[in-house]
Parts: sequence; structure tokens; C-alpha cells
Amino acid sequence: MNRKKLRGLISTILIITALLSLVTGGILYFLQYGMWLIFTRNFLNNVHVLSGLIMAIAVIIHFIINYRMYLTEINELLGKTKK
Repeated sequence: MNRKKLRGLISTILIITALLSLVTGGILYFLQYGMWLIFTRNFLNNVHVLSGLIMAIAVIIHFIINYRMYLTEINELLGKTKK
């Protein structure tokens, strides 16, 4: 798989898992007990934890893929750029 496709895939995974974590986290915060629509609190908790884990793995891969870009940005932030 080429680098552009991998970046697109990782970005898509990050967006989807972030949305899942956001939505399930909000529902779990306001849902004290019982069910929400057809989903039990336990199921929502499992989805929340799993999406967080997948997101953490995707973030690590994202940092590895974009390592040089981050170094360049940090160097610019610290004023260490070559002119």
C-alpha cells in the first residue's frame, strides 16, 4: 500500500473512532442506567473502550508515518529552521 493511501486510511480510522468515542462517551455520561434506544449501557461501554483502543493504535501509527513532518513543525516552533 502506498504512503498516501495509508495516510488516508489512518485518517479515516481516526475520524470514525473519535466520533464513536465522542458519541458513546456523551451517552454514557448522561445515561445513568438502563438502555439507550436498543443499546445496553454495557454494550455502549464496550464500544467506547474498543474505539478508544483502536484510536490509540491509529494515533501511534499516524505519528510514525508523519515523523518528519512533526520534526519540521517542532523545529519551526522553536525557531531552529534553516533559511
